[in-house]
Amino acid sequence: MEQIALVTGSSKGIGKAIAIRLGMEGYIIYVTYLTDKRGGEETINEIVENGGKAHLLELDVRYEDSVKSAFEVVTQHYGHLNVLVNNAGIDIPKNIKEITLEEWGKVVETKINGNFLCTKYGLPLLMYQENANLIIITSTLGEYPKPEYLAYSVGSAGIIAFAKAMALELSKYGIRTNAVCPGTTRTFMQESIRGTNEDVWNNLANNNPMGRLSTPQDIASVVMSIIKDVSRYLNGTVIHVDGGMYLKR
Repeated sequence: MEQIALVTGSSKGIGKAIAIRLGMEGYIIYVTYLTDKRGGEETINEIVENGGKAHLLELDVRYEDSVKSAFEVVTQHYGHLNVLVNNAGIDIPKNIKEITLEEWGKVVETKINGNFLCTKYGLPLLMYQENANLIIITSTLGEYPKPEYLAYSVGSAGIIAFAKAMALELSKYGIRTNAVCPGTTRTFMQESIRGTNEDVWNNLANNNPMGRLSTPQDIASVVMSIIKDVSRYLNGTVIHVDGGMYLKR
């Protein structure tokens, strides 16, 4: 039977790297985008160039109708799903004095509502499938919050709790749930926050125990290691992919 995977927020950054890696491993990929359709198409093209197969979906994970429609497409095409990677996220780096309710909602709803809705509507497709995996991409800020990244920290903490709850609940359906927490990773979103000055990025890398920052490909490799776990027993874990930086908090 064909192995199917859906990666939310896969038009760029970490989600894109995960989608491409899954495609290289033989999965048929659903690439999703919200605003960057061109980026989604580029992800599709890279998957196809590497011999894979992929479909493109527009998806706003905050809204039930959008999520429901996306999973209806998967149901109509294949009728099952083997891997769901909840990756979509946005960040508005502000503290409690600066952030507005609207900004708070955009960040937190994307993370918490998005994970809830995608898991809820993906569940019937994942149930009792061979090596079914729910993987939640969150952040080290979920366990080590920063006040200046208030909404992102709180949203990340929320979905770590969600991942643990799902690990207990979904295992009876043969689904393993794990959370992956990247550290600082140079992506489009991070560059929009920190800028592109090489000195800034070099300083961040030099402060890391491993002397470098994580890459989207590092995160994709960890996702694959979870899926390929020979024992198929890894469940409910929170994996920090940051070179040990979380130990310096």
